Amino acid sequence: MPTLLRIEGFRFFFYSSERQEPPHVHVEKGDGEAKLWLQPVELVYSYRLTPAVLRRVRELTFQHQAAFVSDGMNTSVLRPPQARAQGVEFVPDAFVVHLEDGRSLTVPLEWFPRLRDATPEQRNHWRLIGPGTGIHWTDIDEDISVAGLLGLPD
Repeated sequence: MPTLLRIEGFRFFFYSSERQEPPHVHVEKGDGEAKLWLQPVELVYSYRLTPAVLRRVRELTFQHQAAFVSDGMNTSVLRPPQARAQGVEFVPDAFVVHLEDGRSLTVPLEWFPRLRDATPEQRNHWRLIGPGTGIHWTDIDEDISVAGLLGLPD
């Protein structure tokens, strides 16, 4: 259940691959993205969101903070991630994430049961989140961060 809330055109979510981070939430609207700590609510980073939109994101995060924490968001970043995805392809039993810096990561599908169990059509219906910090599969509501795949805090 990576998507926690959809409201006013915002999607509040977390990445399936995040580990060992304080409770936080990611928010996207259009091609913009932000990350906020939940305890206390504090902006970590934002990309292509105006100050007015960020104020509204903060307000909505405060309003739904308790629900976000109780819904299992228990996943440290002091800076935005540097690795950015530019494409995804599927090979037998794995998927490959191509990064802007020329690297490619091959990841076993077994690590992500939603992708493993998805149809080829569902797997191929993906889009980048923000500037390529993550990948979203709408049909199966799966979100995976590039930093998480690299074993880094996102």
